Amino acid sequence: MLIRICAPVLGPALTATGRLGIAGLVLVTYLRLIGFDAKWREYRGLYLRIGLLASAVPFSCFAIGALQLPASLLGILNACTPLFGAIFAAIWLGEGFGPKRAIGVGLGLIGVTLANGLGNVALSLSTVVAIIITLIAPLCYALSGIFIKLKASHLPSEGIAAWSQLSVAPIVLLGLPFAPLISTPGPKEIVALLILAVIGSALAYLLFYRLLADIGPTRCTTITFIIPVFSMAWGALLLDEKITTGMMIGCTILILGTLLVIAPDSTPSPASLKNTESEKPPI
Repeated sequence: MLIRICAPVLGPALTATGRLGIAGLVLVTYLRLIGFDAKWREYRGLYLRIGLLASAVPFSCFAIGALQLPASLLGILNACTPLFGAIFAAIWLGEGFGPKRAIGVGLGLIGVTLANGLGNVALSLSTVVAIIITLIAPLCYALSGIFIKLKASHLPSEGIAAWSQLSVAPIVLLGLPFAPLISTPGPKEIVALLILAVIGSALAYLLFYRLLADIGPTRCTTITFIIPVFSMAWGALLLDEKITTGMMIGCTILILGTLLVIAPDSTPSPASLKNTESEKPPI
């Protein structure tokens, strides 16, 4: 909902950059105040790669999508994260992917299709392109969790939350010539950006990366189940967006499919039968 307020005024580049920069500065300042050493110089390459996957690309894609799509559909698309996560976990973490998970992925795709096709926005070339671009965001969210599990599990969650965002803010700003400021922001857009950055990025990522370290990427992505509920509710309450029956049906099917995907599966994947870590596909 906050992205939907900011992006049509600030443009995608400034929305994503502001979110990253403010959140990163808040967290880095906090870490300095408590005397926490995130070892930025030693791990700056990893922080940068995590930031690109987990923040820069997803934040930019959601901001681009928000130019065409309502907040409710943005939230529903975000709920695809566990679907992508289960597929990537089967490939790179050796988790099973049997018939139950395959059915779950199929249901998830049906749910997303219904939610968008019977949603509160008319499908056109521009909205379809916006949907495709937005779907890159949950794909990257899922991939970033796998990457952290394989390559960066030794990094402190506080350091990841802070430096992964701050380090990529200047990179996203390079997109400003291609996605400039649309109109002069007012108090509404400025407040929305501050809330998005401080609560939706700084605080949220501080908690998220701690959770990721504690329970792993597959289970951690299940928090996206509740995002469509809030996005539809906030969109209806504050942005006068319409909640359609098709959206609710599609969202329900998506969640049911995702539950099948993340449920324990006794069928081993080919990766789990390999004996050495070096035989797994590189990420």
